[in-house]
Amino acid sequence: MTAYESAIRRHFRRNFTVNVAEAALWSVGMACVSTTTVLPLYVAHLTDSALIIGLIPSLELIGWHLPQLFTGNLVERLPRKLPFVLTVSLTERVPYLVLGLFMLLWQPANQGLTLAIVFLLLTWQALSGGFVANAWQDMVAKIILPTHWGTFFGVGSAVGALLGVGGALLSRHLLSSYPYPRDFAYSYLAGSFFFMISWAAIALTVEPAKPSSKPVIPLSAYLAGLPAILKRDANFRAFLLVRSFGTFAGMGSAFMAVHAAQRYHLGDEAAALFTATMLVSQAILNPILGRLGDRRGHKTMIGASFTLQALAMVVAALAPSSTVFLAAFALKAASDAVFMTSGMPIVFQFCAEPDRPTYIGLANTLTAPPLIIAPLLGGLLAGASGYLAVFWVSAILGAVSAVMWKLAVTDPRECSSSASAEPDSIVPATAEEPIHPIGGNDNA
Repeated sequence: MTAYESAIRRHFRRNFTVNVAEAALWSVGMACVSTTTVLPLYVAHLTDSALIIGLIPSLELIGWHLPQLFTGNLVERLPRKLPFVLTVSLTERVPYLVLGLFMLLWQPANQGLTLAIVFLLLTWQALSGGFVANAWQDMVAKIILPTHWGTFFGVGSAVGALLGVGGALLSRHLLSSYPYPRDFAYSYLAGSFFFMISWAAIALTVEPAKPSSKPVIPLSAYLAGLPAILKRDANFRAFLLVRSFGTFAGMGSAFMAVHAAQRYHLGDEAAALFTATMLVSQAILNPILGRLGDRRGHKTMIGASFTLQALAMVVAALAPSSTVFLAAFALKAASDAVFMTSGMPIVFQFCAEPDRPTYIGLANTLTAPPLIIAPLLGGLLAGASGYLAVFWVSAILGAVSAVMWKLAVTDPRECSSSASAEPDSIVPATAEEPIHPIGGNDNA
């Protein structure tokens, strides 16, 4: 075992704990500013356009995915990712604070201008998240043992969901106690508070330096070499294609909260109830699904997520009451939980450690176009045929995606690319040398 590998193992418990804390506190903040429930209802006060409401998840997802390929060349050559993560993630958090202050102080008389400013701030936040995403994922894959990748994402999401229920209850109190737009403003300001605490938590990470063996090359040369990777790795190429197609199975998710609020005549506080339902579901399922991914394979779990997404859309279309409709949010949360606990780890398994930022960038940036198109297509379909039509189309696409995933994608652990990664991988925990992530002395 090298000194670097020894340092990773020595600080594993500490890094697991502080990064779970960061993820958990981030989740509390997101419960207050949810782009699935809270922000769509705020925007619904400004416009009844399904297309504009559909832009919310589109901007969020494209901002997260698109920049990652262009930061891969830089991230691969950073001996430590943490300084970059801390700097850029601070700019990721600031827009939430600005948006909360804007909601509080701005008089939304000109709805067009208000919408423009809201979407400008949302774009700022999303792009900042995208610029830090590659480095953050690579740092997590570096400091967390490969045998615990799924467990880490599962535990972090579960703790975040449990604490997030408190955030959802706080959001519900604020949304029901104050008039529009102060209700949304206070919810966003509360979220900003938790985002800053989460930033302080990730700053406690101990990341050993590992100089890169790759030569420095210009970005143009780096990008020119990427097609060769896709040509060589057929299984990774199939993964990208099915994952891109599966994006369209989620195009109805953006309209669930708005449809339920309109159909069952619910107030703004319903957003907090929907959020809490998703968080409770994630709290129960995330650690289970994360450990299952580590043991049974992340490929199997992602196939299940497409099925869960399809079921969520079926329930959303058929629910006779708001109580039954909550099951749709629970199923969507389960599908999201699988992607959270297995979606990133499976990418780590496709390649050797030095190539990880490149594969992360390819996996996220090349699947970005469907993330733009799907919500917009959903918005156009909702405007023409109603929300129910979007739910049914999404359900069919989810079922088709599950079948395609099973037939076209091979578990990367069974492929030669995964085998070639072994010499560069961190030595995993063994039965004789168990690792217990939380608790104990990490000898930091």
